[in-house]
Amino acid sequence: MSGRIPVTVLSGYLGSGKTTILNRALAGDHGVRLAVLVNDFGPVNIDAALIRASGERVVELSNGCVCCSIGDDLGETLSAIAAWEDPPERLILEASGVADPRRIAMAAGHWPGFTLDAVLVAVDAETVQARARDKFVGSLITAQLRSADLLVLTKGDLVGAGHPAQVRDWLGETCAGTGVVRADAGDLPLDLLFGISGHGTAVAPESHVHFSTALWQPEGPVDLDRLRALLEGLPPSVHRAKGGVHDAATGQGVLVQCVGRRVSLTLSPPDITGLVLISTGDAVTLEAVVVGLQAACV
Repeated sequence: MSGRIPVTVLSGYLGSGKTTILNRALAGDHGVRLAVLVNDFGPVNIDAALIRASGERVVELSNGCVCCSIGDDLGETLSAIAAWEDPPERLILEASGVADPRRIAMAAGHWPGFTLDAVLVAVDAETVQARARDKFVGSLITAQLRSADLLVLTKGDLVGAGHPAQVRDWLGETCAGTGVVRADAGDLPLDLLFGISGHGTAVAPESHVHFSTALWQPEGPVDLDRLRALLEGLPPSVHRAKGGVHDAATGQGVLVQCVGRRVSLTLSPPDITGLVLISTGDAVTLEAVVVGLQAACV
């Protein structure tokens, strides 16, 4: 990739389900060497069954993940991680439930050796609307929601059958243009967290409840401006696109990352080719998107 460690910021108000999402991700067979930074305001309660060994700052998990607690100096912690003999391929930063994820994303995503991948905000379907109206925390809730590249709707299985759809509509009004995915019991597809495997190759298309995936293989080098315009115009049902292309102007490899409204094009090794797209729409619609992306080729 670009040589920098991608950072995913996982945010959301207290009790929104961040820890459940994180524990599901850590327990999964994802094949990615992870580091997880946990805000010291509310340290993550990782299931003891996953913990293999612990130290003052580091906890190694049974699937090879590593968790650290952030102290007063986030930058110092990031620098230490980047200097590890075997540094992580990805970093997940779980923000405190009362934190502003935009500030954390700005700091971590621009720290030397790191790059911001996406800001995911967990949304409690049961309580978010009432809390957004609360005179004490309402402004914080709204700021968190509007900082997201992707909103993850949790606890939809704990409310009435029509309630998640009503919350989704409300989120569409509150955070226009931001994608929303549902993750009952923290079951968020790992592709939405990672997009590309830790080994630098595109994730093969696979099925998941409520989700469709497809792989776009460019027919040749691409015009980056044209590609960016196409990605910015993707339908809201496409929540993530990630992979590699060749720049027609320079011949160089380019890493493509698109999460919600965020599109990033950075230099990458030329052997990463193809773009994985993940959608909550049907497979036919997603295949039409794939066909449309060929217009970026020259």
